[in-house]
Amino acid sequence: MAGSTRQSVETTADDLFDKYTLPKIALTIILAASFLGTVVTGRLAGGGDLAVAVAKWGYFVALGVLAGGLLWKHGFVRPGDLETGADAYCARMYDRFDRIAIGSLVVLVPGAVVAIDRYAAAVSRPLPVLVLGTAVLGLVATAGTQSLRSASVDAQFRGPLGLAALALALGAVVLTAALEVGLRAGDGLAVGVRVLHLLAFAVWVGGAVWNIFVAVPTGQEYPTTPVIRAAGQQLERFRWAVRFIIPTLIATGLYQAVDALGTTIGTYLGTTLGLAVAAKLGSIGVLVVIFKLCPMWRACSPIDGVCDLEEMGGQRDGPTTDAAGPEPTEVTSDD
Repeated sequence: MAGSTRQSVETTADDLFDKYTLPKIALTIILAASFLGTVVTGRLAGGGDLAVAVAKWGYFVALGVLAGGLLWKHGFVRPGDLETGADAYCARMYDRFDRIAIGSLVVLVPGAVVAIDRYAAAVSRPLPVLVLGTAVLGLVATAGTQSLRSASVDAQFRGPLGLAALALALGAVVLTAALEVGLRAGDGLAVGVRVLHLLAFAVWVGGAVWNIFVAVPTGQEYPTTPVIRAAGQQLERFRWAVRFIIPTLIATGLYQAVDALGTTIGTYLGTTLGLAVAAKLGSIGVLVVIFKLCPMWRACSPIDGVCDLEEMGGQRDGPTTDAAGPEPTEVTSDD
């Protein structure tokens, strides 16, 4: 009977955590859109080297994964979640993210070298470039040290190293945005818009990577009610963040497109560069559609009920139940 109960729990957990097709599609789209954006920015700045664009794109993505992932680790996963009996789940998530962080740092370093070299050659003031280089080195040191050392979840959560890594990652995003605009001699408004755009990208791509490659597979390893409850709380917080990310990406993307190419429709349909910009803007529209479809398809989250915030509002103390199966129960023994 106990074996049957465990099998039922695991089957239910698989049902709950196997609803992530749309978020995976969204992650693919935003990565493709970011690559297009990197190529377009390079062309507008007078550099059409594809190898440089690939290196800088890797730098942007790695920096976003680190900044957004660290925000999840020290923001959306909160101490209150650990009081639900999901401490082992959170510890396992930290371990998974640490491996992703190390991989991101490996990609970040050569990309940062290429990007910083371009900035140093193009901008008139060396100080911002030096500060960015220092921030990247500090990020590598703090995030690398935290990822390689062993410590409890309580010790890692918002610890000095973690907060320093998060601050350095966000600072690097801001400086990178400012220097990117400096390649085209943009004004202060252009810098502010670019900063918001890159920050929104970082929070989204980092959150998407955390959910798809950290929270979901870890949840499958721990199919218990406390884990599903903790995961639901985390994902609900991120969904609220997405409500601000999408409008920011749309508004800043439109501004940058108009600032670079103007408002003539023929420019966007009659040139390769214009088509690339139009494709990027269209991809953001597709992301909006996915965001709207998720609650209807109940596929934006591995937790039943998380996709529909209004539905979850009356059930915040536990996961919902529906056709996917009964509420999972924790099984502690086969005896």
